Amino acid sequence: MIILTLSACGGGDQSDAERKTAQDAARNGKVECALSGSSRFERICSTEQSAGGDGQILVIRHPDGGFRRFNILTDGRGLVPADGFDETRIIVLDKGLIEVSSGDDKYRLPAQIKGNQSESGKDAG
Repeated sequence: MIILTLSACGGGDQSDAERKTAQDAARNGKVECALSGSSRFERICSTEQSAGGDGQILVIRHPDGGFRRFNILTDGRGLVPADGFDETRIIVLDKGLIEVSSGDDKYRLPAQIKGNQSESGKDAG
């Protein structure tokens, strides 16, 4: 299961039931994604987590065979691209759920949100 830790908080429009559904799906390795600039999220991307040279690596696989790799950070920023090519932006959607945008792809991931900062998004790369 993927659990990221971020130092931010913010509000969103997701209900507790929607958040729980997203977290349950992530436990099964599936997350919502909107690929190639689409605004429609579907639960079609799969996730893997493994140890890398600089800590934990999160790989999000697309159904067409594409993928993105992220370093999982322990300093409260969440994720940065492991390959360093695309800017990654993390927005806190609601308690327990974030949206990660990298290039023209977006992912919704469960996260443990810590702290109480006034901004609802953080740049991470």
